Amino acid sequence: MDRDSLAALDENFLDASRIFVVSSGRGEYRERRDVAITSCGLPADALNWGFLKPPYADLGATAEAVRAYFNERKLPFNLTFRDADPRRILEALEPGGWRRKQDPTPGMTLALPAAAPPPPARLSIEPVRTPAQLVAFREAAFRGFGYPVAAAHLFLHERLLEMPQVRLYAGLVAGEVVATSLLIATGSVAGIYWVATLEGQRGHGYGEALTWAAAGGGREFGCGIASLQASKLGHPVYTRMGFAHVLDYEHLCPPTA
Repeated sequence: MDRDSLAALDENFLDASRIFVVSSGRGEYRERRDVAITSCGLPADALNWGFLKPPYADLGATAEAVRAYFNERKLPFNLTFRDADPRRILEALEPGGWRRKQDPTPGMTLALPAAAPPPPARLSIEPVRTPAQLVAFREAAFRGFGYPVAAAHLFLHERLLEMPQVRLYAGLVAGEVVATSLLIATGSVAGIYWVATLEGQRGHGYGEALTWAAAGGGREFGCGIASLQASKLGHPVYTRMGFAHVLDYEHLCPPTA
């Protein structure tokens, strides 16, 4: 992808990060030219990070600024960056003790088609518009990801229902929410998040159907491409749908004391 397209994907990813933590009431989002800091306010390193932004100038000082921010709050965290130039970034940071945390997170895109396949016969898909619908949505989303449901309200808050660029979709079977997805539209990019299916309901195409629902919402906003970050479980599903693996988001752990 060209530089402008990659920058548009970064913009959507960062807007989603801001929306989820700022909606919570406990989180905080800070951004400057070289880094964006997302803090959920809880001791969960997967939900606290500093996102390094191109052109990656003065990487050592930027990484230390992120570390100082989270150390002051006594929160675990990681550094995240798009793999435009991973060798350069790793060579700059690894001597200082920063190390790769895990496999990178694949970033995938799809040119939005004019129409999507129909959902499975047993599944009905509804937009989430009311607080009661949101409660059922967020509980299913957190259960589907294996996150503690007690924390769901911190990230999937009622403020989401008021944001014009955000849409939530619930997939129901026999009146119960079994699958979820969430759309954040920024410019040409339809960012798809929170695609989750309850464990006992997997294998029926529900997650794929909810992904198509969010993509359809992107078409209504006039977006040209859908973008998402794929889990290992979801990657083969998205590949089958036609998504292309176009980038990776790398994650680094901070130096140990």
